[in-house]
Amino acid sequence: MNLFKQKNIPLLFCLIFVSLVIVVHFIWIKDAQRTSLLRLSLIENTLNSTFQKYQYLPELLSHHPHLKLAVEDNDYGMQINKLLKSMQVSAGVDVLYLMNNKGVVIATSNHDKASSFMNNNYDFRPYFEKSIREGSGLYYGVGITTKVPGYFISSRVEGFNSGFGVIVAKIESKNIEHSWQQFAGDVLVADDNGVVIMSAKKSWKYNSLSALTSEQLQSIAKQRQFAGQTPKLIVNDTFTLNLAAVSLWNIESQHFLMESTQLDNKENVSLKNWRLYYALPFNTIVEKTIYSSLIIALLLYGLYILIKHRQFIEYTRKTNAETNQKHRAEMQLIIDQTKVGILTLDQQGNILSNNATFQEMCNHDNNSAIKGKNISEFVALPKKFAEAINITETFTDTSLKEKNSTHSLPIMYIISPININDSLYLMTIVNITKRKKVEEALSFANAHLENLVEERTLALDLAQKELIRQEKMVVLGRMAAAIVHELSQPLVAFKSALASIAIKQQRNDWQGVNTSLNNLLPLCRNMQDILIQLKSFAYQGGGQAQSIELNDLITRLLSTYREDNSTTIDISLDKQQPLVNVNSTKLEMAVGNLVRNALDAVEKAEFPTVLISTKIVAQCALVVVEDNGGSMSESVAEHIFEPFFTTKSIGKGLGLGLAITHNIIKEYEGNIEVKCLDNSTRFTISLPLSPHDKTL
Repeated sequence: MNLFKQKNIPLLFCLIFVSLVIVVHFIWIKDAQRTSLLRLSLIENTLNSTFQKYQYLPELLSHHPHLKLAVEDNDYGMQINKLLKSMQVSAGVDVLYLMNNKGVVIATSNHDKASSFMNNNYDFRPYFEKSIREGSGLYYGVGITTKVPGYFISSRVEGFNSGFGVIVAKIESKNIEHSWQQFAGDVLVADDNGVVIMSAKKSWKYNSLSALTSEQLQSIAKQRQFAGQTPKLIVNDTFTLNLAAVSLWNIESQHFLMESTQLDNKENVSLKNWRLYYALPFNTIVEKTIYSSLIIALLLYGLYILIKHRQFIEYTRKTNAETNQKHRAEMQLIIDQTKVGILTLDQQGNILSNNATFQEMCNHDNNSAIKGKNISEFVALPKKFAEAINITETFTDTSLKEKNSTHSLPIMYIISPININDSLYLMTIVNITKRKKVEEALSFANAHLENLVEERTLALDLAQKELIRQEKMVVLGRMAAAIVHELSQPLVAFKSALASIAIKQQRNDWQGVNTSLNNLLPLCRNMQDILIQLKSFAYQGGGQAQSIELNDLITRLLSTYREDNSTTIDISLDKQQPLVNVNSTKLEMAVGNLVRNALDAVEKAEFPTVLISTKIVAQCALVVVEDNGGSMSESVAEHIFEPFFTTKSIGKGLGLGLAITHNIIKEYEGNIEVKCLDNSTRFTISLPLSPHDKTL
């Protein structure tokens, strides 16, 4: 019975589990063996019946007068081809053919096919020699002409005089092999050399189950039995499980439970040298064992849980009494040693019992001076005791009177019922002197921290305002430098031209004045463009939004840039016409800024190309402008949309184009982003589709 002790139960169950798994594995092996033997018997009967069905056909045909005439006169063989065809169809064999005494086919049922046997010489086949010598023969091999394997059943044909020949019926094996695919295992037939001649598994066919001698290999090659294929040994190892009396074979690195029987056909001696095998993959037995083991494990686990549950109930019953006794002792010790005052009160608030901590709080030496008195003599209750006991069980702050002292102790207390029938109450009192000191210190610290935060916040506000002022000054500085440079050159040109005209006026020489005035017109237009950009950046808003066709706007805009043949502009517009709700003029300005920047970027490219496309993605219309003018750095990309920020040299622009584009797109709840690629830069504008276009 010691085996059933708690510590030994898992070991016992492990031993039971291992034993049951071994037994179940043995049972599955024996079951597989019985199944294999039954299927071997079934397959053997099927094969024997198949051979018996066609075994007498060549013998019967050998007495046919037309065949006897044909072996006497080979030319007559051409006249019985149709006869053999009719007999072949009636008998259900695959081919019937007649050979003369030299092994040459003189008549065949497949005379009208491309794979006809006519005039082929098969004297090297063993069935020919055996039929000539013994009167009949049976042989398995791969067809020399058709390359189709099958059985050749033959019989000697005696002519009316001295002539003779051999009639052969060929039965293809593919139908028999196909029927074997229904079995869980693999079926194979080996000939007298141990070579697999029938199997649904192609890798096994025409390979040997045992090592072949050089004489056997030479004989197979001479007979061309397997169409030139040399049999190879496919069995790696064999061993026997003595306990289960079964044989295991390792074929092509896979283990099989192998059962075999000698084909027993009393009517045909040739079959007695053939052996029938049934190979069942051993892993199927292992899988069944694993599944059974899982079921056994679950059952044993359930039994183990049941036993443990019963042990737990017994253990619980035994230890409950000990636990309760120990619990009462521990509770008493806690009450006596706790730093919290504990009292029991009756319904009127009279003290029935108290602990040493409460006595110490009240500055009393013994329990007798406290017991029987009302709690209100010691604790300043905010309400009468009858009302206090109905308050929700939460701690309440108050004070405790000390004996012979005007000083009161800050406390927290809680009153809760402990015995409803006897109307008893438990009162717990906590000394919160330390907490009060901490609260006072915390209150002081909070006030100091608030003052400090207020000072730091004020300092940060001042610093932030100073940073904003400095940033504005930097922007104004960049803007002033750009404007001064952009306007100073035209003004100098104006001054020079006007001075020249004044001199000519004094001399009354007006030649060249018109040319000078005409040269001033482009300078005026440049100054006007600068002022337009400044005005567009300074005055946002204006212009009514309406639903416009994005593709048409892009096409119209790009028509003004097609004159520059040095740059390739590729356009890819979405087949659907995206509609966006914007101001047409503003959007044309925004996209135009991107196109102009792209054209400027590709000036030094070997093959300058700008790609412009539109598409619809997730209820948004996208405009993509990409150039191969090189990639910008991440530091430049971070500031690319800031006003007056530009990577161009002074005189090439104010740096407002992308800032204006950014503001226009944001005005219509859109988004613009830049992506730096390997050797190109891509700008993508995203705008919400117009409500008329939401169904697209």
